[in-house]
Amino acid sequence: MTWIWHLCLTNMKQRGVRTFLTILGVVIGVISIVSLLAIGIGVKNELLSVVESTGSITEVRISGVNEGKRKDKMITDRRAVDLEKIEYVKAVYPQTEIFAKMDYKNFTGYTVITGIPKAYMDEIEIEKGEKPVENGIKPELLVGNHAMDIFFNESTGAGFIETDDDEENKEVSDLTGEDMMVQFNMEEDNEKGSRLKISGMTKDNTYNMYCNLDVLKKYLKQNAEDGKIPGQPVNANNENYNEWIYDSAIVKVDDVEHVEKVIKRLQDMGFQTENNKELLDSMQREIKVVQFLLGGIGMIALIVAVIGIGNTMTTSVYDRINEIGILKVLGCDPDELLYLFLLESGILGGLGGLIGIIISYGMTEIGVNKLAVKLLNMPKGTELAVIPLWLAVFAFFFAVILGVLAGFFPAKWAAKLKPIEAVRK
Repeated sequence: MTWIWHLCLTNMKQRGVRTFLTILGVVIGVISIVSLLAIGIGVKNELLSVVESTGSITEVRISGVNEGKRKDKMITDRRAVDLEKIEYVKAVYPQTEIFAKMDYKNFTGYTVITGIPKAYMDEIEIEKGEKPVENGIKPELLVGNHAMDIFFNESTGAGFIETDDDEENKEVSDLTGEDMMVQFNMEEDNEKGSRLKISGMTKDNTYNMYCNLDVLKKYLKQNAEDGKIPGQPVNANNENYNEWIYDSAIVKVDDVEHVEKVIKRLQDMGFQTENNKELLDSMQREIKVVQFLLGGIGMIALIVAVIGIGNTMTTSVYDRINEIGILKVLGCDPDELLYLFLLESGILGGLGGLIGIIISYGMTEIGVNKLAVKLLNMPKGTELAVIPLWLAVFAFFFAVILGVLAGFFPAKWAAKLKPIEAVRK
């Protein structure tokens, strides 16, 4: 078998230009399919991480009614207790959302501050500072890493991020310990505001702002004017209800498999539901379509390269007919000739596949994950293209297999060639 390898490598070396061009075609094909699939995988991972960062897929957000006579659809403490009794429900976290105008130095932001219970606050990961106090006089804020993206200078229109000269702070501004002037549900710009301290920042890259629910409720009640609590609905007598009415609630399900059943039960009760699993499933379906299209485009390039291998092997057989005849006269078995040409076509595919994979790693890491991420102003560390080990291994063996298949018919023809006819030619 040694002589077969020697003869195969010698032939490839003698026809160096043809061999180089054939391998180059495979390289281009492998780069196309690997790089495009890597981009599809990377974008999928980034999108899924964004979805998961906005909340667990086992959490269902329900919205309640804040006006009218349908108190059965309003979310109250008693209603939250009833919801916890639903099968597969692990916990219920009511939330109060209140619109606020916030001023920080020369910048203004309009956002929603969400009051959440301590139990839900404990599940949020923080990156800087600490979580808000549970028994303070004023609410303390826990803000997302990109909270400052919504702030702008009302005089110039320039955003806070645009005026920050510190490159590191352009991604995440550390607001821990800072005070902000906050106006809740203001109707006029001159309405009195309060200075609220920012106790910490979340690990997730969001614009969310949280505070302790109990502290927020107590603060809003103490600062109610004419008995009207900011953000609370009123009844037919234009008075606040005896119970606190929450804007929404997070229903935590014990397992992802039970999410759809709980959603169906909540919808039957008249609540509007939002869940990241629905978004996740929809996004995965769309991503699969995109990956299929990207893979198809790359496959076309690889098929063209395989045709090139077939052409090279066919030409090689015609050029070496006399050599084939001599080998048969000397007693070379047809199976050995078949193996000789299949080995050569397999080496062409394998070399092209290996080189293509190596170049693909360099292109995705430097060209996509560094240059493209920088040009798109994405956070550092974002990976828009990922080549998992299984993709690299699959691409290599796929290139080898296609190479062997491309050389099969020329090799079969060479193996069947009669010695006398081969020598005469």
